[in-house]
Amino acid sequence: MRLNAARESVGMALRSIRSSAGRSFLTTLGVLIGAGSLIALTALGNGASRAVEESLKSLGANLLIVYSGQVKGPALVRRSLSNIVPTLTAEDLKAIRGLALIRLAAPESSMNAQAKFENRNISASIVGTDWSYPEIRNFHPAVGEFFGESDVETRRMVAAIGSKVAIDLIGADLDPLGQRIRINGQPFTVVAVMQSKGNDTTDAQIFVPISSYLRSLSGGLRFAAIDVQAAGMATMREAQYAIQDELLRLHDQPSMDSADFYVANQLDVLGAAQGTANTFTILLGGIAAISLVVGGIGIMNIMLVSVTERTREIGVRMALGAKPGDVLLQFLVEAVVLSVSGGVLGIIAGVTASWAFSRFGGMAALVSAESIVLAFSFSLVTGLFFGGYPAYRASRLDPIAALRYE
Repeated sequence: MRLNAARESVGMALRSIRSSAGRSFLTTLGVLIGAGSLIALTALGNGASRAVEESLKSLGANLLIVYSGQVKGPALVRRSLSNIVPTLTAEDLKAIRGLALIRLAAPESSMNAQAKFENRNISASIVGTDWSYPEIRNFHPAVGEFFGESDVETRRMVAAIGSKVAIDLIGADLDPLGQRIRINGQPFTVVAVMQSKGNDTTDAQIFVPISSYLRSLSGGLRFAAIDVQAAGMATMREAQYAIQDELLRLHDQPSMDSADFYVANQLDVLGAAQGTANTFTILLGGIAAISLVVGGIGIMNIMLVSVTERTREIGVRMALGAKPGDVLLQFLVEAVVLSVSGGVLGIIAGVTASWAFSRFGGMAALVSAESIVLAFSFSLVTGLFFGGYPAYRASRLDPIAALRYE
């Protein structure tokens, strides 16, 4: 008997929604916008976090960078190493390579210089390094071969040029390999063209053996930085401390407070970036949640109006034997259906908007299952919470007074 009454209450709720489809849709609109905003905004936040993570991974796996000078923050990439006073030596490099937790290490110094080919002249960033740089930095030649260990040992005057340098300096019509360019008047033969990173700064670099760089271009003996690849992600922090201890000993420094070098760890940058992105995501999600609350208030308002409009109908139902619980269920189901319908439509709209942002807006957007579940759950709770009071008020009506209501 109770089951039949419940079915009848649900049926009446659905018929009521269908009978005023326009008002029902407008009622759900607030929840729809809130749920859609929650999905789309958190997708943008997740996409930003993923983009930062992928960007850092493109710099190299398990990357540590030992910089000359005092601590300047956790940044793995500086705009230029050319303004750093070099303090790192070949002995430092050898010591780092000898550590058990280190897989690869490469020296790095850079300077801005004029590069010339025939009658063309451009300004480029000249990077002195060695054969392990491409593996550490995940930056490999597109054509040709990066200079090897023997090229560094014999101080060969060879160069691996960025994709932008190949076009701007040599031109799109010529094969860059084997061409001879001049860097600050010194001749270098092009042996490789690096893959394009889509970054004008990175793609405008010219890489030469560190030995040739020091002898023919800078005239120094020390490095501005040492790029390091740790043996594994799990041991990066331990590797950082091992490098610090070893270099403190070699530089005769008591602690990192007075050291003339510092170690930047990829984990620090990733953690800071993800923390910022997570805060951004939570903030956007909070804004969307406020929209859901506003939508819930709209549902409660409409349901209170509906109770007033249908007071006589409620009285008739009660006079025919409907219990207060049946009336409560009828209006509660109506509120929940409105809210959940808005939530489902909002989820569809949010996923579609996220796809559009990614496809046409050039923004990284990543929809997570958690945000979909959260949006649906929020819409369900909104219907139960904001529909509860109107439903309770309807169930407490006096049947006699309701029948007399005009």
